[in-house]
Amino acid sequence: MATVEKTILSPSAASGITDEAFNTLDAKLPFSRVLPVTSNNGEKTVRWTPYIPAPAIDAMLLRAWDAEAGYLKTTEQSVEKYAGLLPMSKKAHISERDLVGRTGDNTFLRAKLSEQFDQLGREAAVKVELLRIAAMVDAKISIKENGVNATYDFERPSALHNVAPTKKWNVSGATPLKDIKKWVKLMADNHGRTPSAVLTTSAVIEALTTNEEIITAFTGQSAANSPSFISPDNVRQVLASYVGLTDVQEIDLMYTQLERDNGILLPVSVSSLIPDATFLMFSSFNDMTLGFTASGPTVEAADPEYGINRADNSGMIGLVMSDAAPTRYDVWVNGSYMPILQQAVSTFKANVL
Repeated sequence: MATVEKTILSPSAASGITDEAFNTLDAKLPFSRVLPVTSNNGEKTVRWTPYIPAPAIDAMLLRAWDAEAGYLKTTEQSVEKYAGLLPMSKKAHISERDLVGRTGDNTFLRAKLSEQFDQLGREAAVKVELLRIAAMVDAKISIKENGVNATYDFERPSALHNVAPTKKWNVSGATPLKDIKKWVKLMADNHGRTPSAVLTTSAVIEALTTNEEIITAFTGQSAANSPSFISPDNVRQVLASYVGLTDVQEIDLMYTQLERDNGILLPVSVSSLIPDATFLMFSSFNDMTLGFTASGPTVEAADPEYGINRADNSGMIGLVMSDAAPTRYDVWVNGSYMPILQQAVSTFKANVL
């Protein structure tokens, strides 16, 4: 029968390694800037309130002297949303074969276990990033794995979702600036905030480097007196100056840099998550009202038997379980997270290629 091992690596220490690995990687992932991790205060149900349009205020009526006055109309608005958080867990194993010749070598065991907790913490951060991508790009998270069949729909208005430009931006005669101005108005009409940030792809930016409307806006000259292409930085200058998009990021290049600089490679291709044609506008990075990633409780952190001792029951935990016949150790990590796109009306997704 497996028992909790507290001598080689205590649950508190194991949880610290796992949680630190999660947080370190999470801070480097692109969508952590959009939907940052926030404690759910030990609750297993996450609640949020999407944007509610303010009701019109009636104008008070005049009346004749001695005439009866009308009554105030009262309205109640409550559209609080809620969803249950799901556990995110995985195991690792130190086998009898690993332990041969290492009997009593706690230094080896501690190092091996720490390595596994670090790896599993990083894997949890990658899973959260994949969920955040779905929330932002699709305004919906669909989960079908390990007995879970659930959909979290953040209800982006259809007028703001999967919109096509007047002409594809890689086609002659396309007018991306006019398209964007129209889309910004659509966001305002749906009570969204004015966008200043964009997540798109290098394919989209490359198409804009040869777009006549973008080029002539940059040069201030006619097409005949302008070059046939401009640089990606020039494109960003035009988007900032003409349509107020001051923070334009190419998401595929961000993940490429993440792999190159930190050795972090997503388990699926970025293009399958964020197709080349994607142009996603939203209020801004670090807009805390746009949404968040809820970090929920675990049974282990709340159980004094494990001695994890957290003031706030959230984040990743780790345990070492030992067994005999044959002798072996199992690593267990657990946590609960869910990204929430709270203000879907302040996001806009177009397919521009």
